[in-house]
Amino acid sequence: MMVRLTGEQRKETLAQLEDDLANNIIGIGELVKQVRTQLYGMTQTQYAKFIKVSDKTLRDIEKGNTDPRVSVLNKILAPGGFQLSVRTVRRDI
Repeated sequence: MMVRLTGEQRKETLAQLEDDLANNIIGIGELVKQVRTQLYGMTQTQYAKFIKVSDKTLRDIEKGNTDPRVSVLNKILAPGGFQLSVRTVRRDI
């Protein structure tokens, strides 16, 4: 099922996705979709089964129709080597 990428191609793909996310070129939903398609070459149904979430959950996240918990996103993005964290910013007013 997995797309056949060399180690270098996989690193480049992950680096590009990380940069695109950091620079707000893509959002979380698009990141999920790109991990699913570029790294694994799977349909939504295949990937949902692979990571053990419902098709609807995966579809809604990719479309940006939901605000998922960080734990759910980490489960979905873990096969791509991503781990999200929450950072709080203190603003003194």
